[in-house]
Amino acid sequence: MANDNDTRVALVTGSNQGIGYAIAGRLAADGMRVVLNGRRAAAVAEAAKKVAATGADATGIAADVSSEQAVARLFEEIQSRYGRLDVVVNNAGIAPRIEGRSARVEDTPLDYWQRTIAVNLTGAFLVSRAALSLMKARRWGRIINISSQSGRMYTGFGSAYYAASKAGLIGFSRVLAGEVGEYGITVNCVSPGRIKTAMAATFANADRVDQQYIDRTPLRKVGYPDDVAGAVSFLASDAASFITGAVLDITGGFFMP
Repeated sequence: MANDNDTRVALVTGSNQGIGYAIAGRLAADGMRVVLNGRRAAAVAEAAKKVAATGADATGIAADVSSEQAVARLFEEIQSRYGRLDVVVNNAGIAPRIEGRSARVEDTPLDYWQRTIAVNLTGAFLVSRAALSLMKARRWGRIINISSQSGRMYTGFGSAYYAASKAGLIGFSRVLAGEVGEYGITVNCVSPGRIKTAMAATFANADRVDQQYIDRTPLRKVGYPDDVAGAVSFLASDAASFITGAVLDITGGFFMP
């Protein structure tokens, strides 16, 4: 019998680099046809080209997931190209820095709050909503939302606007899981801890934060994008068919609920 993944199609948002790129590569290695997504067309095309170079069926479609119109166009292209969508990984996310001031609530400009919520939370809502009809048609689907330890606990490392967006993803996922389970669709979150990415390295005192994390983690190390990709691969598979509304913490033991 052919592997079911040979025909499944996965969309990974925010996948031109870092965690999203690792997830797209892993799902492609699992045998899925993968749609990579990001806002910058050239970067998305290059990322898809690299995944396709491994022999995978990969394509890149640029779209701003915080825009309802852009998401509609994204799904029109997916429908036209594949006629189906089986797996959605809502990975697109931003964590904008406030230059020249702290990220404390009293110092946070409204536009930082609104833009972060728009991409990290509203984007997941728009993409998930658009995917449901395609998944319901086949009575099978996987929606995996990439949250963060910042949405699970006070870490001392982040901002309220980022934490709120990631905590909101968890609540959204649980409600959606309850609504669509009867259609064979599961909805889960992956909550990474400190992951070594190019974006993480750009933040102030990145090496010091890494060491603080290591000192508080039983495994005495930080994680890498492939650690998150492995968790997503499992949740996207048939092996995870009895898991929904769950949060899988990829933190090396930093967070133990």
